This record gives sequence, C-alpha cells and structure tokens, in this order.
Amino acid sequence: MIFKIKSNFFSKNRGIVGPGNISICCLFMFLSFAQKVKADAPILTVSEVSQKVEDAQDSVDDVQMKLEMTMKDSLSGQEQHQNGLIQIKSPDKVYVHYDKPNEQFLYVNGGFMQMYQPNQKTVYVQKNVKGKDNSPFFLGVGRALKKYINTCRVSIIKVSGDEVVLLFIPEDENQGFDRMKVSIRKKDWWPYRMEVETPSMTTEAEFKDFVFNKGLADNLFKFTPPQSAQVVEGGAF
Repeated sequence: MIFKIKSNFFSKNRGIVGPGNISICCLFMFLSFAQKVKADAPILTVSEVSQKVEDAQDSVDDVQMKLEMTMKDSLSGQEQHQNGLIQIKSPDKVYVHYDKPNEQFLYVNGGFMQMYQPNQKTVYVQKNVKGKDNSPFFLGVGRALKKYINTCRVSIIKVSGDEVVLLFIPEDENQGFDRMKVSIRKKDWWPYRMEVETPSMTTEAEFKDFVFNKGLADNLFKFTPPQSAQVVEGGAF
C-alpha cells in the first residue's frame, strides 16, 4: 500500500497513472466508502480490520472529503504541498479537483480515467480493468487492504478508543515502497491518514471534512476534453 513517489504529479512518459504518481496512489489507497459501526472488542486482527473497512465502504452510496498532502524529498528536505476536493460515488466513479499547487481535474468513470491539466492544455487518459477488485486504488483502501495483506507483512501498531493504525512492509521490491502506515477511525472505520516512505520521498496525506450520501449526480464524473487540449494515452496503472 505504499507507492514509489515522484514530485512531478504527471509525466508524459509515464502517463496519468504510473507507479511513481504518489498523488493518485495516495488517493487510490485512502478513499473508501464507510458507515458508522460499533467498535468490537479491543483485540482485533488485521483481517477483521480489513473486513470492517470494506464493509463500511460498501454501505455508502457516495462521499465527499478534502485532501491535504505533503511530499518531502529525502535528500534535499524540500516539501511540496497538494490540496484538493474528492468526490466518490459507488461503485466506481471519482472526481478530484486539485487546487494547489496547480489546478488539475481527475475523472474516473467505470474503467476510464482522465486527468485534465488546464495550464498545459493536456488531457491524460487511461483505460483500466473493470471490476471491484481491479478498480483504481483510490476508490477505497478497503478494497485494496486484502490485496496488500497478501503481499506485505502487516501488523497493528496502535489500537485506541478512536483509531487503529496498520503498518505495511512489502515482502518484495515490486511494491514500490519501503513502509506505509494507515490510520483508520473506529467511529466509522474510515481511513483518514496515511504515511508513505520510499528511499527518495516521504508522503503524508490526510483526509477530512467527510460528507456522506450527498446524492452526487452522475454527470459530475463525466468529462469531454476541450478541442484545444492535447489528448495523451497514459501508461498502465
């Protein structure tokens, strides 16, 4: 669940969704549909936590939240900040409006993703495999937890009355990260914070101001590229 990070949000060589795209990956990891559920006994297993998050996300029709993310270069110490508004509709629609540092728009509708960068007059597109288990990662950490539990060493490093924190350490180098922490709110079993470490970058992302079941319209997630924009096929997710 931790991904290789590059400071450049998009690269024409990599397309809109490469493994170095920490912004999308952060989203793909953290956004999940949730409902308020009661916390069980203090002793929890990783599988139980994963199932609670997955059940929670499957119970909600749509969700809106704010994103605040900081990416810090391990060598220079320089930081890049990224803010945005995320809207998700079950089962596979996502709209993200990034307003800092540069305005960008991400649209996901089914297996089709588009990223529009107005300042570059460019639209990056990516076709993805349909299906709940193969949907983009930012559609919900709940859907991805089980996948990464099978490829990482996962442990519960904190359990309190308010949250559960999971630590993921990959079993091989192909995961693209060294370690990752995911913090989950017990009041609704919604992941709200993540920390990702790679040799080159440390990323912290926080999701807040959740609003559930607003009745988001389907046309919010549809996008037609402007005639003046260049359309570029992205690489594999």
